[in-house]
Amino acid sequence: MTPNRWLMLGALFLARTSLGFQFQTVATVAPLLVTDMGINFTEVGTLIGFFSALGFATALPAGLAGKRFGEKRAVLFGLGLMALGGFVMAGADGFWVAGVGRLMVGVGGVVITVTMVKLVGDLFEGREVVTAMAILMNSWPVGIALGLWTQGLIAEAWGWNAVFLVAGFGSLAGLLLVAFVYRAPVREISSEPQPDTSAVPKKSKSRISRREVTLITISGVIWTLFNGGFLMVMAFGPAMMVSRGSDVALSGLLISYGTVAYMIAIPLGAWLSEKWARPNLVMISSFAIGAVVVGLVPFVDAPLLLFVLAGVFIGIPTGNVMALTVEVVRSENRNTGTGIYYSVHHIGLTSMPILAGWLVDVTGDAAVPMIVGGVGTALAIVMLGLLRAVQRRPVRV
Repeated sequence: MTPNRWLMLGALFLARTSLGFQFQTVATVAPLLVTDMGINFTEVGTLIGFFSALGFATALPAGLAGKRFGEKRAVLFGLGLMALGGFVMAGADGFWVAGVGRLMVGVGGVVITVTMVKLVGDLFEGREVVTAMAILMNSWPVGIALGLWTQGLIAEAWGWNAVFLVAGFGSLAGLLLVAFVYRAPVREISSEPQPDTSAVPKKSKSRISRREVTLITISGVIWTLFNGGFLMVMAFGPAMMVSRGSDVALSGLLISYGTVAYMIAIPLGAWLSEKWARPNLVMISSFAIGAVVVGLVPFVDAPLLLFVLAGVFIGIPTGNVMALTVEVVRSENRNTGTGIYYSVHHIGLTSMPILAGWLVDVTGDAAVPMIVGGVGTALAIVMLGLLRAVQRRPVRV
């Protein structure tokens, strides 16, 4: 057992909140960017998508780099790149400069996410891993909530540039925290978790198997689809509320209630999963309810309750879905597996906002992305069924 693992998890958690804060910046100030930069919502969606645009190409190299150069160094590099990207966006005077900064933030985010998942998977074992993953993933909505509470006020007081400047300094603060608090864990060989890959041939023991690649790829699709619903709420919810007459600050506040519910639901879902030991039931029921709730948003004049319910039912299965990265890949292949997982994930996170932004421009309705999110969340049920079917298939030695 590694001492101080909860303290180290806390340091990773706090540093990773800057990722959620950085993500939310464009969505919060989108109406101001449209006015001041003269861009359209397709370009706003592209900027949001740029956060994940290079993820499919950098997630796997990020995992391999962490294995080669050390996870702590990779995390520090990623946080530094995020800070620099935030500063570039603060000084942007057009779409492409902002896009470059956004890409930098996104690549840095990929590096810290892939590496932190690996670290948490190594630090925790058995049923604890669901709780630990849930805590780590909760840093994302915490950062988003901080953004929703503060970024609108910052933009109205000092302009949208100040929002990106604050985000850059937040990432820099996370870098310093990890540098001073985190220490590489000492692992006991006897405490290695045993994922569902027992029939892998001994001669390929040091390489990731085809079975592992298949399972981790499907897991990445599940993560992307079920997150799609809340992604659309966070990314286009503020613009939708502004189009209905709210100001930027109030719109962020309304969306934040759903984010707070999401934050509470993540550890609640981990607790329920450990108590019931029914991960499939938790995931399927949550996916189904979340899909319906998000899909109904365009048809409700006052969607606050739906935002809250979306946060609850998309938050509950988070620990279970992230635990799949430990369940389906051996520990020695976790860097590679997590890289594949996030490569798949970022392809989806790049394409969905661009598609949604284009639909807003075509239809003139900023609520349409919620339908996209609802459909994506529903499809996660299908992919979970496929994952379990592949796991049940006998493995050829």
